[in-house]
Amino acid sequence: MSVGTTKQKSLGFSYRKVYKPFLKEQRHFLGTFELIKNYIPQEVTDCYVALKVADKWWHRKWVRRYESLAKSIEDHNAEVTRIKDVFDSFDYRVIIRDPSFWDEASLKRFADAARDAKSYSFPFESPFLTIIDQIEDVTTNIAEIRRQFGIKEKMENLISSTFSKGHVRHDKAVAFAESMKALAEELGEPKKSYYDFSDLGRADELVGIHNEAVARKAMDDDIFDDICGHPLSEEQRRAAVSGEKNTLVIASAGSGKTTTVCGRVKYLLERQGVKPEEILLLSYSKKSAEDLVKKVESVAPGIRATTFHKTGLDILVAAEGSKFAVEEQYEEIIETYFRDELVKDPLAMRDVFTYYGLFLNNGEGGKRYKNEGERFEELKHSDFITIKDSLAALKTGEGEKITLKKERVKSFEELAIANFYFINGIDYEYERPYEYDESTLERRQYTPDFYLKDYHIYHEHYGINREGRAPQYEREAEIEYLNGMKWKRLCHERHHTTCIETYSYEVVGNTLFDNLTERLKERGVEFHPISDDMIKQSLESFYHGQSFASFINLVATFISLYKARYSDETAFDKLLKSGFADAYSKARARLFLSIAKRVYLYYSKRVHGSGKIDFDDMILRSTSALPSLSGFRYKHIIVDEFQDISYSRAMFLKALSEHGNSDLFCVGDDWQSIYRFSGSDLSLFLNFETYFGYAERHSIGEVYRNSQQLQDAMKRFIEQNPEQIKKEIVSSKSANNPIRVVYYDNDPCPFLRDLLSTISSRKEDAEVLLLGRNNRDIKPFLSTEFYFSKKTGGLVSEEFPKLRLNYSTVHGSKGLEAEYVILLSAKDAPNGFPNKTEDDPLLNLVMSRPSLYPFAEERRLWYVALTRTKSYTFILAPANAPSQFLLEMGDDVYETNPEKLVKESEMIPCPRCKGGHLVRREDSRGHAFYGCSNYPYCAYTIDDFIAVKNNIRCPNCGDFMVKRKGQHGIFYGCHSYPRCRQTIDIKRFKK
Repeated sequence: MSVGTTKQKSLGFSYRKVYKPFLKEQRHFLGTFELIKNYIPQEVTDCYVALKVADKWWHRKWVRRYESLAKSIEDHNAEVTRIKDVFDSFDYRVIIRDPSFWDEASLKRFADAARDAKSYSFPFESPFLTIIDQIEDVTTNIAEIRRQFGIKEKMENLISSTFSKGHVRHDKAVAFAESMKALAEELGEPKKSYYDFSDLGRADELVGIHNEAVARKAMDDDIFDDICGHPLSEEQRRAAVSGEKNTLVIASAGSGKTTTVCGRVKYLLERQGVKPEEILLLSYSKKSAEDLVKKVESVAPGIRATTFHKTGLDILVAAEGSKFAVEEQYEEIIETYFRDELVKDPLAMRDVFTYYGLFLNNGEGGKRYKNEGERFEELKHSDFITIKDSLAALKTGEGEKITLKKERVKSFEELAIANFYFINGIDYEYERPYEYDESTLERRQYTPDFYLKDYHIYHEHYGINREGRAPQYEREAEIEYLNGMKWKRLCHERHHTTCIETYSYEVVGNTLFDNLTERLKERGVEFHPISDDMIKQSLESFYHGQSFASFINLVATFISLYKARYSDETAFDKLLKSGFADAYSKARARLFLSIAKRVYLYYSKRVHGSGKIDFDDMILRSTSALPSLSGFRYKHIIVDEFQDISYSRAMFLKALSEHGNSDLFCVGDDWQSIYRFSGSDLSLFLNFETYFGYAERHSIGEVYRNSQQLQDAMKRFIEQNPEQIKKEIVSSKSANNPIRVVYYDNDPCPFLRDLLSTISSRKEDAEVLLLGRNNRDIKPFLSTEFYFSKKTGGLVSEEFPKLRLNYSTVHGSKGLEAEYVILLSAKDAPNGFPNKTEDDPLLNLVMSRPSLYPFAEERRLWYVALTRTKSYTFILAPANAPSQFLLEMGDDVYETNPEKLVKESEMIPCPRCKGGHLVRREDSRGHAFYGCSNYPYCAYTIDDFIAVKNNIRCPNCGDFMVKRKGQHGIFYGCHSYPRCRQTIDIKRFKK
């Protein structure tokens, strides 16, 4: 075969197998977004050259296709290169960082390139796909990106400006949060967020993180390593460096709150550039201010501490240009009214006498009882003593002496009725046995509540409500009580005796006395109200008793709280419009307010008539005068003992801080708020922010005075009141049974002597603080155990002369501490501990917010009393009537002589009242017997000690079975014979 033929065959093969298929498929490759380099195989090129040389007509078509492919590849590569160049100049991060970086022409160039690129196909996961998406996103949403960028810049500038200078205060934090919220609202809910806007929703968190970092740095300052000779704890440091406008430091008893104040002062002077004259230290009393100065001077010489009253007086002198005499004998003037002035006003005397007789008690509280005995058990400690009982002997107008029978009634309602009879000159006998014998096996002799012997009228007062129920009893006892009512009515019906009835619901509705008056007059009873002279003698007798002293204290406390809120007497009438639980409470308040208003007017006349002003007047006037003065502006006001603040002082403090745009730093302990009698209003402390605005609160719970065990016990006790602020208390000290009770019988003196002997044996010169709830609690021990030293003012014991003894009321002990503390009289009585007369709901009328927890102030007093010790607190308590606070503490109190208390398991239940137990007693002749512990409310007695020991009970009436001798020998007979004739054969019983 020739060479030409061979070449022709080779060309035909290449054309058919390589060239033609390649040219047909070439468009597929041109649609890909890639540069085509050496894309046409050499074999195809060679075929092209050969076809072009051959130049056959049918070859030319495929030559043109080849040339078109080559041109397309060149154009393709140029276009792809162009687009890639545009893509290379695009950076998504640049546009996000600054949406104004490219102008509109540039953005159009990017958009065109992206559009052109989309005409190509791309390999899987090509990075150019992301660029195209980004370009389309940017060019489509550039306006939204720019809008979001503007919001982001605002957010960053806001954060920067907010956190640029130290602690972020609440007002700034609130403004910051509101601005962040506004930005969040401006942002809305975009389909896509181009920036991180999470900070918009965590403004509070950002402030918290920043402030914590600022505080932590300040707390680590070495200036706190030595404050008054001690390093500050972390809690104390955190409080001392507070940068808030208002700071409330809640410091526990013995936690070093004054040291914290010293640390605060040092921090302000040495680290915050504050000048000494720009700081005002305020305290509650002159004594506390002096104590504060002594400690503060050790870290900041020249700093002056003063009282609210001194500051107010200075302001008033500056405003009015004259000095003022300030009346300081508030309690004495109130005492003078009741001692000397009251007797000059017959109407006022009658009001006080009526209140004392009919309204002194505020009610029984709705407690439920299982039986009469359980109610009797509580009555023993209630002291429902009638006026007749409280007056041992009175002189009538003719000088004749009247000896009065002792009587204890069984409810405050019966007390009011008994006193109603006495006040109206109606002779009565309480629980005189019914004239007909109605005793049975099941019942003792019937004794109606009252008997008017001059008119042969009985009077029963029933403790039922309008629905005829007796809610004070549990259901079984209630049924028994209601059946007893029916039985009593049948007795009078059967014997045709007259009996009038009154009911508890009449007391609640305040219709009792009106209804009783009407029922008595209908039956011809004559009223002879006691004379003014008799009332005068009665009040003079009352004046020397503890109950009346507590009533005077109640009035004094009320007026003190009133004066802290009101500048004149007009508010007394407004207080009557307050909401009351029932008509009785309103009537009681009306009479009390009438009495208090007279005392208030007398006090005001005494003070102003002598050209003086009192503390409250001065505080109110200085508060009003403050805006007119250019001085008295302080950068920082620090208040110690803030829990003692009164309403008037609080308003004065608020005005003073606003006057100088001052920072307030207040330190106190709500658990130790005990000065309500002088106007202290704890709700101002508990609701600090309501009166002063936002405050940063700090707690100091590490105590140094006493043990962890004592603090744990007192924490459990005080926090029973949900109104008190809960705290965590920590102490490094430890003591075994730090609170100890000593029970005494009738005379506490020997038991106190033993206590002092024990203390003296441990340390003969120990410091011992004796505490009383009332001033009179020390009297039983004077002359027998101690005498007051005129030289030192303290107590001296001749038996233990080296002991350093001091006596104080619990109120006076605030701020004191001693190695040992002895609480002298923890008894349950109206004037015991708690004192139930002075802690009266009437005080809520003049409190900023009423306290709903019973005996809240008395509970705090108990806390203060027991926490004065550095080691042990001893409590003297009567075995037959220990304080309810003492009983409540349960196992937290160690009983040193529990044998004085009869254990419940050893008690022999009284067969009559079922709630009491038998107690061994002796009569005036020395004859021993068992009587009910609920005497005089239950008069059961038995002198057969063997019968009591055997404790064999009558199956009929529950009384003891005693050995008797009859015709047929010895047998058991009921102690209640002849009322109960039950017998038991001894032989059968033994078997």
